[in-house]
Amino acid sequence: MRISIVVLTYRRREAVLNLLGCLARMRDADHEVIVVDNGGGDDAAAAVRAAHPGIRLLVLPHNTGVGARNRGIETATGDVVVTLDDDMVDFGDAELVHIRAAFAARPRLGALCFKVTWPGTDRVRDWVHRRPVADADATFPTYEVTEGAVAWRRSALLEAGGYREDFFISHEGLDLAYRLLDRGLEIVYDGGVRVGHDHRASGRPGWQRYYYDTRNLIWIAVLHQPVSYAAGYLLRGLGSMLVYSLRDGHLLSWLRAVRDGLLRVPGLARERRVWSADTRAYIAAADAYRPGFWTLARRRWGQKGFSLE
Repeated sequence: MRISIVVLTYRRREAVLNLLGCLARMRDADHEVIVVDNGGGDDAAAAVRAAHPGIRLLVLPHNTGVGARNRGIETATGDVVVTLDDDMVDFGDAELVHIRAAFAARPRLGALCFKVTWPGTDRVRDWVHRRPVADADATFPTYEVTEGAVAWRRSALLEAGGYREDFFISHEGLDLAYRLLDRGLEIVYDGGVRVGHDHRASGRPGWQRYYYDTRNLIWIAVLHQPVSYAAGYLLRGLGSMLVYSLRDGHLLSWLRAVRDGLLRVPGLARERRVWSADTRAYIAAADAYRPGFWTLARRRWGQKGFSLE
């Protein structure tokens, strides 16, 4: 089972070189590494060519957001595609062995999500799943996809249509997860596959999360969710984002996001495909493990750089 590792980078020269140095130490004989420079316009691409001439490098003319992941996936030759952000570390041969075994054991496995940790430790970072953090070493069905730390069955990914590029960033993994589930595929979190996240804020303007997290959750609801589910999802999501935006000084970004999200509603409604009955049951089963509202609120209140759960 050939594995393609697709690394997306944008204006993080030192981070991507650090990750590639880690990957270069792997002895696995049946994998490839593809780096997609998402129009960074700096010297990262030249540095990658100089330090790792054997790596396949795609240099895009401008920043296309998640579209760059699609370009890397389309170029990949592996049966399984691992997508990593450029500031990931601690990924090696043991992870590839585990990933191969997981996909071999589950013919309908579409995506395998990794345990994301603080570098050099087993301590959880970036937890987004509908489970208590205490379950981080377990294996369970999920519908949350950590785009920078996940393995895909390439054929399933292409069948589902890849990432929706107008999302740019934020919720693009959730949109794709819904489409995979509607095709009868599985998405699994596996705490046995670990990758470290050496978070780098460079390359991303501070307002982006507040804008795209808000706008795209409106699009998610319109494209996929039953009305009864969407009502609670939007109330919780838009309300949370309003609180975070007020707290962090990004109210104008939130207002622009709501405006832009609503303007697209008529067009997106024509593409609407509500979850299948099986997907509804899958979502309900996953949501049953979701921690309570106040548990999540306490965890997030003092946390910038949040991710909605």
